[in-house]
Amino acid sequence: MARSSSSRPAEMGSLADPDALRSVSDLPPPFRSVFGFRYFNSLQSECFHVCFLSDVNMVISAPTGSGKTVLFELCILRILSRFLSPDCRFNLCNGTLKTIYIAPTKALVQEKLRDWNKKLGSLGIKCLEMTGDNEFYNNKSIHDADLILTTPEKFDSMSRHGIKNGGLGFFCDIALVLIDEVHLLNDPRGAALEAVVSRIKMISKCSNMKSTPLANVRFIAASATIPNIKDIAEWLLAPPEGIKRFGEEMRPGNLTTEVLGYAPAKNDFLFERVHLYENILNGCEMVESQ
Repeated sequence: MARSSSSRPAEMGSLADPDALRSVSDLPPPFRSVFGFRYFNSLQSECFHVCFLSDVNMVISAPTGSGKTVLFELCILRILSRFLSPDCRFNLCNGTLKTIYIAPTKALVQEKLRDWNKKLGSLGIKCLEMTGDNEFYNNKSIHDADLILTTPEKFDSMSRHGIKNGGLGFFCDIALVLIDEVHLLNDPRGAALEAVVSRIKMISKCSNMKSTPLANVRFIAASATIPNIKDIAEWLLAPPEGIKRFGEEMRPGNLTTEVLGYAPAKNDFLFERVHLYENILNGCEMVESQ
């Protein structure tokens, strides 16, 4: 199998005009069919260099609908670019470089599975769903998969049991970890996600992993709202150029915020509030009488 250096895409250079939109034609020919449009939007164009032309860890905060999924896809293509020959032929070796996509819900995992099967299928990419709804996988299907889509709880459970029964052989092939809705670290369910990421980081530092893709695993975390983006960036070892925060101006449509006042209707709290007012008034009357 012919492989180019992992830095090959960097040879294409960066934008001369930082305000210009990146064209899909800036990608190697085998990857252009992944996208059904000609130009990346402004957010995607700004992140193009870091996503596709570097290997740094990233934390991205951007509004819903602004195009964060495309950033994930550019990072996937960055990994796949290692299978490009010098003449830009794509020679995939299934299962040797794995991407792990972690999302908080099975519905989101299944949505991305359908989307990426359609987009990446033409490249020969094998996607595998690993959730409670899909138990039809074994060590071979995991070994052959290029893109594993899972939830924090499922991957945490699978990796903990794998340590006991020797089922973590595929870990050494993990080159990229995509974390969707990373703000859920602050949620009670965030413990499973934190455990998974910490486990991957710990195993990647083992001496017997030095010559494997896992030794240089890349983390990409994204969400619509990340209040503590610097803390997460520090945790994932993302450098300043890998921290991307975008405001509401990146939404595809403008939102108008209005505050409307209304009289309180009868509800469960009305009696309690009236009773409280009565007690306050009675207290005032007693003070005046004294």
